[in-house]
Amino acid sequence: MTQAAVSADSAGPFPELFARQVARTPDATALAFEDTTLTYRELDARANRLAHWLAGQGVGPETRVALVLPRSVELAVALLAVLKAGGAYVPVDPEYPRARRAFILADVAPVLVLDEGTLPRDLSGHPATGPGVRLTPGHAAYVIHTSGSTGVPKGVVVPHAGLAGLAAAQAERFTVTAGSRVLQFASPSFDASVAEICGAWLTGATLVMAPAARLLPGAGLAGLVAEQRVTHATLPPSVLAALPPDTTLPQITALAVAGEACPPDVVARWSAGRRLVNAYGPTETTVCATVSAPLSGRVVPALGTPVADVRLYVLDAALRPVPDGGTGELYVTGSGLARGYLGRSGLTAERFVACPFG
Repeated sequence: MTQAAVSADSAGPFPELFARQVARTPDATALAFEDTTLTYRELDARANRLAHWLAGQGVGPETRVALVLPRSVELAVALLAVLKAGGAYVPVDPEYPRARRAFILADVAPVLVLDEGTLPRDLSGHPATGPGVRLTPGHAAYVIHTSGSTGVPKGVVVPHAGLAGLAAAQAERFTVTAGSRVLQFASPSFDASVAEICGAWLTGATLVMAPAARLLPGAGLAGLVAEQRVTHATLPPSVLAALPPDTTLPQITALAVAGEACPPDVVARWSAGRRLVNAYGPTETTVCATVSAPLSGRVVPALGTPVADVRLYVLDAALRPVPDGGTGELYVTGSGLARGYLGRSGLTAERFVACPFG
């Protein structure tokens, strides 16, 4: 069967979009973690059983579930199950300092915390079919906290509305297809992980997960890429710069740099023989707001152009467009915009202003 590409105008929240993909490619590999693989059919069934259990624990639309789990098959299943149950998942890296973990949990007030001690092991008594929760694109899908580098970390509430556009951008700009193997490199507590997951699971690709120790720059990461036949990866420029000079990662046909400024020498080294793009987006958007054209040579990467269903404006203090070459603030609008900051209505009103351009 030919895999149908996801498009930005695909209607529906993530569970609905994922169900369509399962129907298209049920026997394709959806997840690879070390020696374990799950097909789309198998991943769907496992997540459905857990989703039924979650619903019995009070999880539903506009409730939040904290996932305090290491990178694992269980984390992938739990994340999908929370969405299927209608809840919004809140990733909390178990390696975070205790104080940060405690702050996030207090801030989001989850209806449930799933960690290695509370995750149910035997779900055989629960149906393998979906729980049939009714969701709209406006319902919350996840809450991810900002780094807090400019103050107290803020939980950003992101709805389902921008996920189809995000997956479409991955397919179009990053050339993810049903045969791709997408590395899940970013910490699940960072929103880049959402792009990796959507880019894989809504296009029929394989999401490649690994223990955190295998993702450190060096021989371990290079070995993982070769072993798991990774074709697509999003990596910070500092990670690429830290790889030994003789590292080439020939299996990777498409690379995205994101999260920090990319120096020209990194572009020159890593654009040779593959597609290299620069992606940008604050946590207050559904991961990507812009993606550049393919890069080559020694260039400072451009910010790029807006992804589907996103519009950008550079405005002055009165929300008027600045002239070409002028200095202003970058404003983002469209379905890829977050709903606001959890529990911070004043700050949300200050930062999320009405678009004067319709």
